[in-house]
Amino acid sequence: QLFRQLEFRLIVALISRHQHLSLKLSSVMFARLLLLLVLPTDARRVRAGHSGRTILLEIEDTLGSEQREAIAVRAPQMEELLKHTYMALPKNNRGAIGASIANYALHRLFLQLHSWQMKDLQPTHGAWHEHSPTAALKHAPQKLLDVFDERLNNFGLDLHELSVLAATIERLVRDEADMLLNVSFKALGFYSAQKLSANHAMNVMEAYMASYILGTDSFGEETHRELSEENVRVLLKNIGSYPRWDEVRGLLQDFSSKTDADLDLSTMSNILLQTTDRFAQLEEGECQVLKNQLLAMEERPGSGRVLLSDFYRPALHQGTLEFTESLDFLRQQGAIDESDPQSIRVIVPNYMMADSNCLASSEYFSVCCADPCEELMDQLEASVAAPSASPESLLDAVSALPLGLTNRSFAAEGELSARLHEVADHHDGEVPLHGRLFAQWMHYAFPRHCPFPHVSGTTKRQSLTQFQAERHERAAFAEYKEMREVSEMSDTRGDVSDFSMWSEDEELIDPRGNLKSNSARSFWHLPMLLALGSAATLLKFVGKSSGSVYHQKMV
Repeated sequence: QLFRQLEFRLIVALISRHQHLSLKLSSVMFARLLLLLVLPTDARRVRAGHSGRTILLEIEDTLGSEQREAIAVRAPQMEELLKHTYMALPKNNRGAIGASIANYALHRLFLQLHSWQMKDLQPTHGAWHEHSPTAALKHAPQKLLDVFDERLNNFGLDLHELSVLAATIERLVRDEADMLLNVSFKALGFYSAQKLSANHAMNVMEAYMASYILGTDSFGEETHRELSEENVRVLLKNIGSYPRWDEVRGLLQDFSSKTDADLDLSTMSNILLQTTDRFAQLEEGECQVLKNQLLAMEERPGSGRVLLSDFYRPALHQGTLEFTESLDFLRQQGAIDESDPQSIRVIVPNYMMADSNCLASSEYFSVCCADPCEELMDQLEASVAAPSASPESLLDAVSALPLGLTNRSFAAEGELSARLHEVADHHDGEVPLHGRLFAQWMHYAFPRHCPFPHVSGTTKRQSLTQFQAERHERAAFAEYKEMREVSEMSDTRGDVSDFSMWSEDEELIDPRGNLKSNSARSFWHLPMLLALGSAATLLKFVGKSSGSVYHQKMV
Protein backbone atom coordinates (compact mmCIF):
# COMPACT_ATOMS: atom_id res chain seq x y z
CA GLN A 1 0.00 0.00 0.00
CA LEU A 2 2.85 2.41 0.91
CA PHE A 3 4.69 1.49 -2.29
CA ARG A 4 1.62 2.26 -4.40
CA GLN A 5 1.16 5.66 -2.73
CA LEU A 6 4.82 6.57 -3.39
CA GLU A 7 4.57 5.36 -6.97
CA PHE A 8 1.42 7.42 -7.51
CA ARG A 9 3.08 10.59 -6.16
CA LEU A 10 6.16 10.07 -8.33
CA ILE A 11 4.10 9.67 -11.50
CA VAL A 12 1.99 12.76 -10.74
CA ALA A 13 5.15 14.77 -9.98
CA LEU A 14 6.67 13.65 -13.28
CA ILE A 15 3.59 14.70 -15.22
CA SER A 16 3.36 18.01 -13.34
CA ARG A 17 6.94 18.99 -14.18
CA HIS A 18 6.97 17.66 -17.70
CA GLN A 19 3.45 18.19 -19.02
CA HIS A 20 4.87 18.49 -22.55
CA LEU A 21 5.81 14.80 -22.22
CA SER A 22 2.34 13.75 -21.07
CA LEU A 23 1.19 12.69 -24.50
CA LYS A 24 4.33 10.54 -24.82
CA LEU A 25 3.75 8.60 -21.59
CA SER A 26 3.83 4.89 -22.17
CA SER A 27 0.44 3.23 -22.16
CA VAL A 28 1.72 0.99 -19.34
CA MET A 29 2.52 3.97 -17.08
CA PHE A 30 -0.80 5.64 -17.94
CA ALA A 31 -2.75 2.48 -17.18
CA ARG A 32 -0.78 2.06 -13.96
CA LEU A 33 -1.74 5.55 -12.86
CA LEU A 34 -5.40 4.89 -13.59
CA LEU A 35 -5.33 1.70 -11.55
CA LEU A 36 -3.72 3.56 -8.65
CA LEU A 37 -6.59 6.03 -8.78
CA VAL A 38 -9.35 3.49 -8.66
CA LEU A 39 -8.00 0.65 -6.53
CA PRO A 40 -7.02 2.07 -3.09
CA THR A 41 -10.32 1.66 -1.25
CA ASP A 42 -12.86 -1.10 -0.78
CA ALA A 43 -15.54 1.04 -2.41
CA ARG A 44 -13.55 1.02 -5.63
CA ARG A 45 -13.06 -2.70 -5.61
CA VAL A 46 -16.77 -3.33 -5.19
CA ARG A 47 -18.78 -3.45 -8.39
CA ALA A 48 -22.54 -3.79 -8.78
CA GLY A 49 -23.73 -7.15 -7.46
CA HIS A 50 -20.24 -8.26 -6.38
CA SER A 51 -19.23 -7.55 -2.79
CA GLY A 52 -17.52 -10.78 -1.85
CA ARG A 53 -20.22 -13.42 -2.07
CA THR A 54 -23.30 -12.47 -4.06
CA ILE A 55 -26.52 -11.94 -2.17
CA LEU A 56 -28.16 -14.89 -3.94
CA LEU A 57 -25.51 -17.23 -2.56
CA GLU A 58 -26.16 -15.85 0.92
CA ILE A 59 -29.87 -16.47 0.38
CA GLU A 60 -29.12 -20.07 -0.57
CA ASP A 61 -27.10 -20.51 2.62
CA THR A 62 -29.85 -19.11 4.83
CA LEU A 63 -33.13 -20.01 3.08
CA GLY A 64 -32.11 -23.00 0.95
CA SER A 65 -31.60 -23.67 -2.75
CA GLU A 66 -35.33 -23.88 -3.56
CA GLN A 67 -35.99 -20.40 -2.16
CA ARG A 68 -32.87 -19.05 -3.87
CA GLU A 69 -34.08 -20.38 -7.22
CA ALA A 70 -37.55 -18.87 -6.78
CA ILE A 71 -36.06 -15.49 -5.81
CA ALA A 72 -33.58 -15.59 -8.71
CA VAL A 73 -36.45 -16.17 -11.16
CA ARG A 74 -38.57 -13.39 -9.69
CA ALA A 75 -35.79 -10.78 -9.29
CA PRO A 76 -35.52 -9.80 -13.02
CA GLN A 77 -39.27 -9.12 -13.08
CA MET A 78 -38.90 -6.89 -10.03
CA GLU A 79 -35.96 -5.17 -11.71
CA GLU A 80 -38.13 -4.30 -14.70
CA LEU A 81 -40.79 -2.84 -12.41
CA LEU A 82 -38.27 -0.83 -10.38
CA LYS A 83 -36.01 0.51 -13.11
CA HIS A 84 -37.72 3.86 -13.81
CA THR A 85 -37.97 4.71 -10.13
CA TYR A 86 -34.42 3.55 -9.46
CA MET A 87 -33.02 5.67 -12.29
CA ALA A 88 -34.59 8.77 -10.77
CA LEU A 89 -33.53 8.14 -7.15
CA PRO A 90 -30.58 9.97 -5.55
CA LYS A 91 -27.54 7.70 -5.32
CA ASN A 92 -24.12 7.51 -3.71
CA ASN A 93 -20.83 7.55 -5.59
CA ARG A 94 -21.19 3.88 -6.32
CA GLY A 95 -24.45 4.56 -8.13
CA ALA A 96 -26.31 2.77 -5.34
CA ILE A 97 -29.05 3.70 -2.84
CA GLY A 98 -29.04 3.65 0.95
CA ALA A 99 -31.52 2.28 3.46
CA SER A 100 -34.05 5.11 3.60
CA ILE A 101 -34.26 5.37 -0.18
CA ALA A 102 -34.60 1.59 -0.51
CA ASN A 103 -37.41 1.77 2.06
CA TYR A 104 -39.19 4.38 -0.05
CA ALA A 105 -38.73 2.49 -3.34
CA LEU A 106 -39.92 -0.85 -1.96
CA HIS A 107 -42.93 0.67 -0.21
CA ARG A 108 -44.02 2.19 -3.53
CA LEU A 109 -43.34 -1.02 -5.44
CA PHE A 110 -45.58 -3.23 -3.31
CA LEU A 111 -48.34 -0.63 -3.16
CA GLN A 112 -48.42 -0.46 -6.96
CA LEU A 113 -47.87 -4.16 -7.61
CA HIS A 114 -50.25 -5.75 -5.09
CA SER A 115 -52.00 -2.82 -3.31
CA TRP A 116 -50.05 -3.89 -0.21
CA GLN A 117 -49.39 -1.29 2.47
CA MET A 118 -46.27 -3.00 3.83
CA LYS A 119 -46.35 -2.51 7.59
CA ASP A 120 -42.57 -2.46 8.07
CA LEU A 121 -41.81 -0.29 5.04
CA GLN A 122 -44.11 2.60 5.91
CA PRO A 123 -42.45 5.83 7.03
CA THR A 124 -42.24 6.25 10.79
CA HIS A 125 -44.26 9.37 11.67
CA GLY A 126 -43.72 10.50 8.08
CA ALA A 127 -39.93 9.89 7.97
CA TRP A 128 -38.34 7.21 5.78
CA HIS A 129 -34.97 7.07 7.52
CA GLU A 130 -36.06 5.73 10.90
CA HIS A 131 -35.60 2.05 10.06
CA SER A 132 -34.04 -0.34 7.57
CA PRO A 133 -36.10 -2.05 4.86
CA THR A 134 -34.79 -5.33 6.27
CA ALA A 135 -37.46 -4.91 8.97
CA ALA A 136 -39.80 -6.37 6.33
CA LEU A 137 -37.82 -9.64 6.32
CA LYS A 138 -39.91 -11.05 9.14
CA HIS A 139 -38.92 -14.52 10.37
CA ALA A 140 -35.88 -14.61 8.07
CA PRO A 141 -32.61 -15.76 9.68
CA GLN A 142 -30.71 -12.89 11.28
CA LYS A 143 -27.72 -13.71 9.08
CA LEU A 144 -29.72 -12.75 5.98
CA LEU A 145 -30.79 -9.44 7.55
CA ASP A 146 -27.15 -8.77 8.39
CA VAL A 147 -26.09 -9.41 4.78
CA PHE A 148 -28.56 -6.86 3.39
CA ASP A 149 -27.87 -4.35 6.17
CA GLU A 150 -24.11 -4.64 5.57
CA ARG A 151 -24.66 -3.83 1.88
CA LEU A 152 -26.98 -0.96 2.71
CA ASN A 153 -24.68 0.58 5.30
CA ASN A 154 -21.34 0.13 3.52
CA PHE A 155 -22.09 0.28 -0.19
CA GLY A 156 -25.82 0.75 -0.82
CA LEU A 157 -27.90 -1.44 -3.11
CA ASP A 158 -27.70 -1.38 -6.89
CA LEU A 159 -30.80 -2.10 -8.98
CA HIS A 160 -30.17 -5.83 -9.08
CA GLU A 161 -29.64 -6.06 -5.32
CA LEU A 162 -32.74 -3.97 -4.60
CA SER A 163 -34.73 -6.29 -6.89
CA VAL A 164 -33.40 -9.34 -5.04
CA LEU A 165 -34.46 -7.76 -1.73
CA ALA A 166 -37.94 -7.07 -3.18
CA ALA A 167 -38.23 -10.66 -4.44
CA THR A 168 -37.07 -11.98 -1.06
CA ILE A 169 -39.69 -9.95 0.83
CA GLU A 170 -42.40 -11.07 -1.58
CA ARG A 171 -41.28 -14.68 -1.16
CA LEU A 172 -41.50 -14.45 2.63
CA VAL A 173 -45.01 -12.99 2.30
CA ARG A 174 -45.93 -16.00 0.19
CA ASP A 175 -44.42 -18.32 2.80
CA GLU A 176 -46.74 -16.74 5.36
CA ALA A 177 -49.67 -17.37 3.00
CA ASP A 178 -48.64 -21.03 2.70
CA MET A 179 -48.50 -21.24 6.48
CA LEU A 180 -52.07 -19.88 6.70
CA LEU A 181 -53.13 -22.40 4.04
CA ASN A 182 -51.60 -25.15 6.19
CA VAL A 183 -53.64 -23.85 9.12
CA SER A 184 -56.82 -24.07 7.01
CA PHE A 185 -55.92 -27.64 6.00
CA LYS A 186 -55.53 -28.73 9.61
CA ALA A 187 -58.63 -26.88 10.81
CA LEU A 188 -60.76 -28.90 8.38
CA GLY A 189 -59.11 -32.20 9.30
CA PHE A 190 -56.71 -32.60 6.36
CA TYR A 191 -52.95 -32.99 6.16
CA SER A 192 -50.97 -30.58 4.01
CA ALA A 193 -49.34 -33.48 2.17
CA GLN A 194 -52.75 -34.71 0.96
CA LYS A 195 -54.21 -34.13 -2.48
CA LEU A 196 -57.81 -32.99 -2.16
CA SER A 197 -60.84 -33.40 -4.37
CA ALA A 198 -62.26 -30.26 -5.96
CA ASN A 199 -64.98 -29.93 -3.28
CA HIS A 200 -62.64 -30.43 -0.34
CA ALA A 201 -60.05 -28.10 -1.89
CA MET A 202 -62.73 -25.44 -2.33
CA ASN A 203 -63.67 -25.72 1.35
CA VAL A 204 -60.04 -25.24 2.39
CA MET A 205 -59.52 -22.29 0.04
CA GLU A 206 -62.75 -20.62 1.17
CA ALA A 207 -61.58 -20.95 4.79
CA TYR A 208 -58.28 -19.38 3.78
CA MET A 209 -59.93 -16.45 1.97
CA ALA A 210 -62.34 -15.85 4.86
CA SER A 211 -59.45 -15.63 7.33
CA TYR A 212 -57.48 -13.49 4.85
CA ILE A 213 -60.31 -10.96 4.42
CA LEU A 214 -61.66 -10.84 7.97
CA GLY A 215 -58.46 -11.54 9.87
CA THR A 216 -58.17 -13.81 12.90
CA ASP A 217 -57.27 -11.32 15.65
CA SER A 218 -60.65 -11.75 17.32
CA PHE A 219 -59.79 -15.39 18.10
CA GLY A 220 -56.60 -14.54 19.95
CA GLU A 221 -53.04 -13.49 19.25
CA GLU A 222 -51.71 -16.83 17.97
CA THR A 223 -54.71 -18.01 15.92
CA HIS A 224 -53.06 -16.98 12.65
CA ARG A 225 -50.87 -20.04 13.28
CA GLU A 226 -53.60 -22.39 14.52
CA LEU A 227 -57.34 -22.25 13.83
CA SER A 228 -59.96 -24.63 15.17
CA GLU A 229 -62.82 -26.02 13.14
CA GLU A 230 -65.11 -23.79 15.21
CA ASN A 231 -63.02 -20.73 14.27
CA VAL A 232 -63.43 -21.62 10.59
CA ARG A 233 -67.17 -22.07 11.04
CA VAL A 234 -67.43 -18.58 12.57
CA LEU A 235 -65.32 -17.06 9.79
CA LEU A 236 -67.42 -18.66 7.05
CA LYS A 237 -70.59 -17.45 8.76
CA ASN A 238 -69.33 -13.87 9.11
CA ILE A 239 -67.83 -13.64 5.62
CA GLY A 240 -71.33 -13.98 4.19
CA SER A 241 -71.92 -10.32 5.04
CA TYR A 242 -68.95 -9.27 2.89
CA PRO A 243 -70.64 -7.83 -0.24
CA ARG A 244 -68.17 -9.34 -2.72
CA TRP A 245 -67.91 -12.82 -1.22
CA ASP A 246 -69.77 -14.45 -4.12
CA GLU A 247 -67.30 -12.83 -6.53
CA VAL A 248 -64.38 -14.15 -4.49
CA ARG A 249 -65.85 -17.66 -4.54
CA GLY A 250 -66.36 -17.30 -8.28
CA LEU A 251 -62.67 -16.45 -8.70
CA LEU A 252 -61.67 -19.54 -6.72
CA GLN A 253 -63.90 -21.72 -8.89
CA ASP A 254 -62.61 -20.17 -12.13
CA PHE A 255 -58.96 -20.68 -11.23
CA SER A 256 -59.64 -24.19 -9.87
CA SER A 257 -61.47 -25.28 -13.02
CA LYS A 258 -58.22 -25.05 -14.97
CA THR A 259 -56.99 -28.15 -13.09
CA ASP A 260 -58.70 -31.51 -13.70
CA ALA A 261 -56.74 -33.56 -11.17
CA ASP A 262 -56.99 -33.47 -7.38
CA LEU A 263 -55.34 -30.38 -5.90
CA ASP A 264 -52.24 -30.42 -3.72
CA LEU A 265 -51.07 -27.62 -1.44
CA SER A 266 -48.75 -26.11 -4.07
CA THR A 267 -51.55 -25.92 -6.67
CA MET A 268 -53.93 -24.36 -4.16
CA SER A 269 -51.23 -21.88 -3.14
CA ASN A 270 -50.92 -20.72 -6.75
CA ILE A 271 -54.70 -20.44 -7.10
CA LEU A 272 -54.89 -18.38 -3.91
CA LEU A 273 -52.04 -16.12 -5.08
CA GLN A 274 -54.01 -15.29 -8.22
CA THR A 275 -57.22 -14.89 -6.22
CA THR A 276 -55.73 -12.49 -3.68
CA ASP A 277 -54.30 -10.32 -6.45
CA ARG A 278 -57.71 -10.22 -8.15
CA PHE A 279 -59.29 -9.54 -4.76
CA ALA A 280 -57.17 -6.37 -4.55
CA GLN A 281 -58.61 -5.32 -7.90
CA LEU A 282 -62.14 -5.96 -6.64
CA GLU A 283 -61.42 -3.83 -3.61
CA GLU A 284 -60.03 -1.08 -5.82
CA GLY A 285 -63.42 -0.97 -7.55
CA GLU A 286 -64.98 -0.35 -4.14
CA CYS A 287 -62.40 2.34 -3.47
CA GLN A 288 -63.36 4.15 -6.65
CA VAL A 289 -67.05 4.05 -5.71
CA LEU A 290 -66.17 5.53 -2.33
CA LYS A 291 -63.98 8.21 -3.88
CA ASN A 292 -66.66 9.21 -6.38
CA GLN A 293 -69.14 9.61 -3.52
CA LEU A 294 -66.70 11.96 -1.80
CA LEU A 295 -66.01 13.95 -4.96
CA ALA A 296 -69.75 14.43 -5.42
CA MET A 297 -69.64 16.33 -2.10
CA GLU A 298 -66.55 18.40 -2.95
CA GLU A 299 -66.57 21.85 -1.43
CA ARG A 300 -65.49 23.28 -4.75
CA PRO A 301 -65.07 21.28 -7.99
CA GLY A 302 -61.48 20.11 -8.31
CA SER A 303 -60.48 21.12 -4.76
CA GLY A 304 -60.06 17.57 -3.46
CA ARG A 305 -61.67 18.63 -0.19
CA VAL A 306 -65.01 17.95 1.50
CA LEU A 307 -66.37 19.94 4.43
CA LEU A 308 -66.52 17.72 7.51
CA SER A 309 -70.20 18.67 7.92
CA ASP A 310 -70.93 17.35 4.41
CA PHE A 311 -68.75 14.27 5.05
CA TYR A 312 -71.06 13.12 7.87
CA ARG A 313 -74.37 13.85 6.09
CA PRO A 314 -74.76 10.49 4.23
CA ALA A 315 -74.47 8.59 7.52
CA LEU A 316 -76.85 10.96 9.30
CA HIS A 317 -79.52 11.28 6.62
CA GLN A 318 -79.21 8.06 4.62
CA GLY A 319 -77.96 5.67 7.29
CA THR A 320 -74.87 4.66 5.31
CA LEU A 321 -71.98 2.91 7.02
CA GLU A 322 -69.39 4.95 5.13
CA PHE A 323 -67.92 8.27 6.26
CA THR A 324 -68.32 7.74 9.98
CA GLU A 325 -64.72 8.06 11.18
CA SER A 326 -64.16 10.29 14.20
CA LEU A 327 -62.40 13.63 13.84
CA ASP A 328 -59.57 12.39 16.09
CA PHE A 329 -58.99 9.36 13.88
CA LEU A 330 -59.14 11.41 10.66
CA ARG A 331 -56.71 13.92 12.13
CA GLN A 332 -54.33 11.17 13.19
CA GLN A 333 -54.46 9.68 9.68
CA GLY A 334 -53.50 13.05 8.18
CA ALA A 335 -56.84 13.40 6.39
CA ILE A 336 -57.92 16.75 7.88
CA ASP A 337 -57.36 20.31 6.63
CA GLU A 338 -57.71 22.67 9.60
CA SER A 339 -56.24 25.75 7.95
CA ASP A 340 -59.65 27.31 8.64
CA PRO A 341 -60.75 25.99 12.08
CA GLN A 342 -64.29 27.21 11.45
CA SER A 343 -64.63 25.07 8.32
CA ILE A 344 -62.76 21.81 8.83
CA ARG A 345 -62.26 19.85 5.63
CA VAL A 346 -61.50 16.22 4.77
CA ILE A 347 -58.64 15.85 2.25
CA VAL A 348 -59.94 13.29 -0.25
CA PRO A 349 -56.71 11.50 -1.34
CA ASN A 350 -55.44 11.36 2.26
CA TYR A 351 -58.75 9.91 3.39
CA MET A 352 -58.62 7.26 0.67
CA MET A 353 -55.25 6.11 2.01
CA ALA A 354 -56.55 5.90 5.61
CA ASP A 355 -56.35 2.60 7.45
CA SER A 356 -60.14 2.48 7.77
CA ASN A 357 -60.26 1.89 4.00
CA CYS A 358 -57.98 -1.15 4.18
CA LEU A 359 -59.53 -4.57 4.38
CA ALA A 360 -57.49 -7.77 4.17
CA SER A 361 -54.48 -7.84 6.43
CA SER A 362 -51.56 -10.12 7.19
CA GLU A 363 -48.53 -9.97 9.43
CA TYR A 364 -46.72 -8.22 6.58
CA PHE A 365 -49.28 -5.94 4.93
CA SER A 366 -52.80 -4.58 4.61
CA VAL A 367 -54.69 -4.40 1.31
CA CYS A 368 -55.59 -0.75 0.85
CA CYS A 369 -56.82 1.62 -1.81
CA ALA A 370 -54.35 2.39 -4.58
CA ASP A 371 -52.59 5.74 -4.64
CA PRO A 372 -53.20 7.28 -8.10
CA CYS A 373 -50.34 9.71 -7.50
CA GLU A 374 -47.93 6.76 -7.78
CA GLU A 375 -48.75 6.37 -11.46
CA LEU A 376 -48.18 10.07 -12.04
CA MET A 377 -44.81 9.85 -10.29
CA ASP A 378 -43.87 6.80 -12.38
CA GLN A 379 -44.51 8.79 -15.53
CA LEU A 380 -42.49 11.74 -14.27
CA GLU A 381 -39.58 9.55 -13.17
CA ALA A 382 -39.49 7.89 -16.58
CA SER A 383 -39.55 11.30 -18.27
CA VAL A 384 -36.96 13.02 -16.05
CA ALA A 385 -34.73 9.98 -15.38
CA ALA A 386 -32.80 11.90 -12.72
CA PRO A 387 -33.17 12.70 -9.00
CA SER A 388 -33.86 16.38 -9.71
CA ALA A 389 -34.78 18.65 -12.60
CA SER A 390 -35.27 22.29 -13.44
CA PRO A 391 -38.76 23.69 -12.84
CA GLU A 392 -39.16 24.25 -16.59
CA SER A 393 -38.40 20.59 -17.34
CA LEU A 394 -40.81 19.43 -14.66
CA LEU A 395 -43.58 21.72 -15.86
CA ASP A 396 -43.14 20.32 -19.38
CA ALA A 397 -43.17 16.76 -18.05
CA VAL A 398 -46.29 17.36 -15.94
CA SER A 399 -48.05 19.05 -18.86
CA ALA A 400 -47.32 15.95 -20.97
CA LEU A 401 -48.95 13.52 -18.50
CA PRO A 402 -51.72 11.51 -20.21
CA LEU A 403 -55.14 13.03 -19.62
CA GLY A 404 -56.45 9.59 -18.66
CA LEU A 405 -54.22 9.63 -15.56
CA THR A 406 -55.16 13.08 -14.34
CA ASN A 407 -58.75 13.58 -15.59
CA ARG A 408 -57.94 17.25 -16.03
CA SER A 409 -55.78 19.48 -18.18
CA PHE A 410 -52.79 21.08 -16.51
CA ALA A 411 -51.89 24.74 -16.96
CA ALA A 412 -48.14 25.29 -16.49
CA GLU A 413 -48.54 28.88 -15.40
CA GLY A 414 -49.79 31.11 -12.58
CA GLU A 415 -49.27 30.36 -8.91
CA LEU A 416 -48.45 26.67 -9.48
CA SER A 417 -45.54 27.65 -11.70
CA ALA A 418 -44.40 30.28 -9.20
CA ARG A 419 -44.51 27.77 -6.32
CA LEU A 420 -42.42 25.25 -8.26
CA HIS A 421 -39.81 27.92 -8.96
CA GLU A 422 -39.79 28.68 -5.21
CA VAL A 423 -39.01 25.02 -4.54
CA ALA A 424 -36.17 25.20 -7.09
CA ASP A 425 -34.80 28.32 -5.40
CA HIS A 426 -34.73 26.33 -2.17
CA HIS A 427 -32.37 23.86 -3.90
CA ASP A 428 -30.13 26.13 -5.99
CA GLY A 429 -32.23 25.97 -9.14
CA GLU A 430 -33.40 22.36 -9.28
CA VAL A 431 -36.35 20.51 -7.77
CA PRO A 432 -35.70 17.16 -6.03
CA LEU A 433 -38.37 14.73 -7.23
CA HIS A 434 -38.47 12.86 -3.95
CA GLY A 435 -38.70 15.70 -1.45
CA ARG A 436 -41.65 16.87 0.60
CA LEU A 437 -41.90 20.19 -1.23
CA PHE A 438 -42.37 18.55 -4.62
CA ALA A 439 -44.90 16.10 -3.13
CA GLN A 440 -46.73 19.13 -1.71
CA TRP A 441 -46.62 20.79 -5.13
CA MET A 442 -48.03 17.62 -6.74
CA HIS A 443 -50.88 17.67 -4.21
CA TYR A 444 -51.86 21.18 -5.24
CA ALA A 445 -51.39 20.37 -8.94
CA PHE A 446 -53.56 17.24 -8.61
CA PRO A 447 -55.61 17.67 -5.41
CA ARG A 448 -57.91 14.75 -6.19
CA HIS A 449 -55.04 12.34 -6.83
CA CYS A 450 -52.03 13.16 -4.67
CA PRO A 451 -52.12 13.09 -0.85
CA PHE A 452 -50.97 16.13 1.09
CA PRO A 453 -47.55 15.36 2.64
CA HIS A 454 -47.62 16.44 6.27
CA VAL A 455 -44.35 17.40 7.94
CA SER A 456 -42.95 14.31 9.66
CA GLY A 457 -43.84 14.10 13.33
CA THR A 458 -47.04 16.15 12.99
CA THR A 459 -49.15 13.04 12.43
CA LYS A 460 -48.82 9.71 14.19
CA ARG A 461 -50.51 7.28 11.87
CA GLN A 462 -51.76 4.10 13.53
CA SER A 463 -53.79 1.17 12.31
CA LEU A 464 -57.46 1.08 13.20
CA THR A 465 -56.75 -1.65 15.76
CA GLN A 466 -53.86 0.25 17.38
CA PHE A 467 -55.84 3.49 17.51
CA GLN A 468 -58.77 1.89 19.29
CA ALA A 469 -56.56 -0.21 21.59
CA GLU A 470 -55.03 3.01 22.97
CA ARG A 471 -58.43 4.64 23.49
CA HIS A 472 -61.60 2.58 23.45
CA GLU A 473 -63.34 0.09 21.19
CA ARG A 474 -65.27 2.64 19.10
CA ALA A 475 -62.72 5.50 19.22
CA ALA A 476 -62.13 5.49 15.46
CA PHE A 477 -65.80 6.16 14.72
CA ALA A 478 -67.89 9.21 15.52
CA GLU A 479 -70.93 8.95 17.73
CA TYR A 480 -74.26 10.03 16.23
CA LYS A 481 -74.33 13.06 18.51
CA GLU A 482 -70.87 14.19 17.37
CA MET A 483 -71.79 13.85 13.68
CA ARG A 484 -75.04 15.76 14.18
CA GLU A 485 -73.30 18.63 16.00
CA VAL A 486 -70.75 18.96 13.19
CA SER A 487 -73.38 18.84 10.44
CA GLU A 488 -75.47 21.50 12.18
CA MET A 489 -72.62 23.96 12.58
CA SER A 490 -73.31 27.21 10.76
CA ASP A 491 -71.40 27.53 7.51
CA THR A 492 -68.72 30.13 8.16
CA ARG A 493 -66.47 29.29 5.26
CA GLY A 494 -64.50 32.20 3.92
CA ASP A 495 -62.19 32.78 1.03
CA VAL A 496 -59.55 30.25 1.91
CA SER A 497 -56.51 30.24 -0.34
CA ASP A 498 -55.99 27.19 -2.55
CA PHE A 499 -52.53 26.97 -0.97
CA SER A 500 -53.70 27.45 2.61
CA MET A 501 -51.76 24.41 3.91
CA TRP A 502 -48.57 25.16 1.96
CA SER A 503 -45.46 25.20 4.11
CA GLU A 504 -41.78 25.76 3.30
CA ASP A 505 -40.64 22.72 5.28
CA GLU A 506 -38.50 20.49 3.10
CA GLU A 507 -37.82 16.85 3.90
CA LEU A 508 -35.80 14.55 1.70
CA ILE A 509 -36.10 10.77 1.73
CA ASP A 510 -32.47 10.68 2.90
CA PRO A 511 -32.09 13.72 5.17
CA ARG A 512 -28.40 13.05 5.77
CA GLY A 513 -27.66 13.09 2.06
CA ASN A 514 -26.86 9.95 0.14
CA LEU A 515 -23.94 11.39 -1.83
CA LYS A 516 -20.77 11.56 0.22
CA SER A 517 -17.87 13.87 -0.48
CA ASN A 518 -14.93 11.48 -0.42
CA SER A 519 -11.36 11.59 -1.55
CA ALA A 520 -11.93 8.22 -3.18
CA ARG A 521 -12.57 8.30 -6.93
CA SER A 522 -15.59 6.33 -7.94
CA PHE A 523 -15.29 3.50 -10.42
CA TRP A 524 -17.48 5.74 -12.58
CA HIS A 525 -14.37 7.71 -13.52
CA LEU A 526 -12.49 4.90 -15.18
CA PRO A 527 -14.30 4.75 -18.53
CA MET A 528 -14.40 8.54 -18.71
CA LEU A 529 -10.66 8.88 -18.03
CA LEU A 530 -9.80 6.20 -20.54
CA ALA A 531 -11.87 8.07 -23.12
CA LEU A 532 -9.95 11.27 -22.43
CA GLY A 533 -6.77 9.43 -23.40
CA SER A 534 -4.07 11.69 -22.03
CA ALA A 535 -2.39 12.19 -18.67
CA ALA A 536 -2.38 15.95 -19.20
CA THR A 537 -6.18 15.97 -19.27
CA LEU A 538 -6.17 13.68 -16.26
CA LEU A 539 -4.39 16.37 -14.26
CA LYS A 540 -7.42 18.64 -14.53
CA PHE A 541 -9.33 16.09 -12.47
CA VAL A 542 -6.56 15.20 -10.03
CA GLY A 543 -5.61 18.82 -9.37
CA LYS A 544 -4.02 19.84 -6.10
CA SER A 545 -6.98 19.14 -3.88
CA SER A 546 -7.70 15.95 -1.99
CA GLY A 547 -11.45 16.53 -2.35
CA SER A 548 -13.82 14.40 -4.41
CA VAL A 549 -13.69 14.77 -8.16
CA TYR A 550 -17.33 13.78 -8.49
CA HIS A 551 -19.77 16.54 -7.64
CA GLN A 552 -23.52 16.33 -7.76
CA LYS A 553 -26.08 18.34 -5.85
CA MET A 554 -26.95 16.46 -2.70
CA VAL A 555 -30.64 15.51 -2.78
